[in-house]
Amino acid sequence: MKKIFKLSLFLFASLAFTACSNETSDTLTDSETQGGLLTVLNENIVYEQGSDPDKIYEAAVSGFQGREKIQTIDVYKQFISVDGLKSDKILLKTLTLPNVDQMETVSFEFSYNDLIAGLTVDGVPLPASDAILNIGDTWVLSYLSNLDNGNSHENYKTTKITVSCGSFLAGLYSNSTLRVETGVVYTFAVDEVTAIGPGIYNTSYIGNYYCAGQTPGSSGNTTQLPAGTRAGYTFQDICGSLGMETQNLASAFTNEVRQSPEQKAMSNVDLVTGIITIHYSIMFTDQTVNRPFITTLTPL
Repeated sequence: MKKIFKLSLFLFASLAFTACSNETSDTLTDSETQGGLLTVLNENIVYEQGSDPDKIYEAAVSGFQGREKIQTIDVYKQFISVDGLKSDKILLKTLTLPNVDQMETVSFEFSYNDLIAGLTVDGVPLPASDAILNIGDTWVLSYLSNLDNGNSHENYKTTKITVSCGSFLAGLYSNSTLRVETGVVYTFAVDEVTAIGPGIYNTSYIGNYYCAGQTPGSSGNTTQLPAGTRAGYTFQDICGSLGMETQNLASAFTNEVRQSPEQKAMSNVDLVTGIITIHYSIMFTDQTVNRPFITTLTPL
């Protein structure tokens, strides 16, 4: 029993030493003492579906220039679909380091067109239109350091570019708003939708209301509010589903603007026409009276 116990201690010590050794070189597939150590400054990048295919994205890597110096870095790209299908890994571009400082950073640019060029999945080229891609599809950029001693080492860390829902709703719209309980339609010739964050927007008008300094509606007896500078509300676009947090009317009144789960389910943006339809309610009489509205915004 004593021999078995000593052997177990030896195996445990060996495993612990191996684990610690691996942790010290988790950036390279080979030992960092061989040179070529890179730090990937952009490990995750979001690609918004619907973006201009020529829109420029940027990534960067830093290299430590020790005894063995990095001359160039080959950047490879590979496409991986959300269900696991993969393209071949091919060269995206080659970067050259200036070899002046001990720690050097080099950045590079790429577009959607750069990412898809030359890549095929099951013999089919990646689509020129990103509309065919699935949310969650990715490109993986990997890095190969080429040293001045002729050796090359692949970096452990990569850059992952993930396809996500794009939101590009900012712009000018005509506004047609239905008061559900009466059937009256209020119209505003121009409703400016303003982006205040990724997928988050403000409108200019709400229901039948406008504020001083804003243009009255052209029909339906629209009403000027006695306070506030912008009558509109804030909403969020998540993959074409439009949600609205409870907020105060025109940011100036205690009347709450609300959206029920049922109203949220009916609120959306048509990805073909760009028409926004959003359902909500304005509350009155200490939030006890619910007046539902349906606003349709048509791009101008």
